[in-house]
Amino acid sequence: MKKFYFLLTVIPLLFPSQNTSENFIGYQFLAAQSVGKIKGDIKNYISGHSLTFGTHVENRKEEWVKFLSAKNIKYNLIFLDLDQMQHDLWGRNYGFGKIFAATANVDFQLAKLGDFNLLFSPTLGIAYITKTVHTDPDSYFFGSHLNALFDAGLGVQYNFARDYALTSRVSFLHFSNGAIQLPNAGVNTISASIGIQRNINLSADKKEVQKPELQVKKQAFEIGIGVGQRGKYKIKDAFYRIAISPAYSHFINNTIGLKIGLDAVYYDQVFNPEVYDDSVPYWGKSWEHWRIGSSVGAEIKMNKISFNANYGYYLYFKSPYDQKTYWKAGLRYYITPKLGAESMMTAHKVQADFISFGLFARF
Repeated sequence: MKKFYFLLTVIPLLFPSQNTSENFIGYQFLAAQSVGKIKGDIKNYISGHSLTFGTHVENRKEEWVKFLSAKNIKYNLIFLDLDQMQHDLWGRNYGFGKIFAATANVDFQLAKLGDFNLLFSPTLGIAYITKTVHTDPDSYFFGSHLNALFDAGLGVQYNFARDYALTSRVSFLHFSNGAIQLPNAGVNTISASIGIQRNINLSADKKEVQKPELQVKKQAFEIGIGVGQRGKYKIKDAFYRIAISPAYSHFINNTIGLKIGLDAVYYDQVFNPEVYDDSVPYWGKSWEHWRIGSSVGAEIKMNKISFNANYGYYLYFKSPYDQKTYWKAGLRYYITPKLGAESMMTAHKVQADFISFGLFARF
């Protein structure tokens, strides 16, 4: 632990001070406890560390920065020790392994009081987890080494000197693979962090030229098409699905859009209760090859990247669980104002159904 405290004072000194610097580095110590169904019932403690490289964006002129009160964009490398979270697994002590993750987040400023800033910081990333059902067949927590990381919380940044700030944060942190491989019990935690950040100057002689913000049509018909898979239980095989989503969208400004549309999903295999892989009770099962729903939602666009979320009701779905509602959320990347790539997760209640990867077009 001492070497990490040493970094708090040594790393910042490696970079020259620059009051107008747009970039910064940071270190955070993290502590967490798992919550919910999957947790350590013998010992329930998680610790870790995070290194951050970030950019201040609050002075930029893009519409989304001003409208959403964006303050920082951060890229993080995270290590978490889940072996300290220990579970009684069939009469033996089980540690959940180690996590190595790469994440990105935006800090949105909710309030400012003097040198204190209250921030909301949604985070997305990819995590590598060392223990799965393939390294320990008795376990039922993670079906794959690669998992998605979702984190959202409130933080405080205190600028105590010209180029230095103390940071702290409390958040909800979730790991799962979106049902790409089963099992997908995942882990939910409540985490807290404390750290320090230091402004640095990477280009003292040349200031970066801001690129123009991508503008989209205010009203448009759009269609998204994606392909995804849902894993089979404890084996490296999957069921495949195709998602087709036509919709009408209306952007209030270049940042916030509203939409209403249809969501059709095609199953390559229908539910067969006589097959063990199909017998695991997940709410997305269908007796027929198609299900169709209608949904409403919103899109938050930050230049070329946008976050999308919709809530829907099934118009046609022959499910053994009589499932009526669903929701989906994901990211889009605008290649042009009319065309881009997207990844969407569809879920029922708190249970992921599948993640689709594909393209979208706006007309």
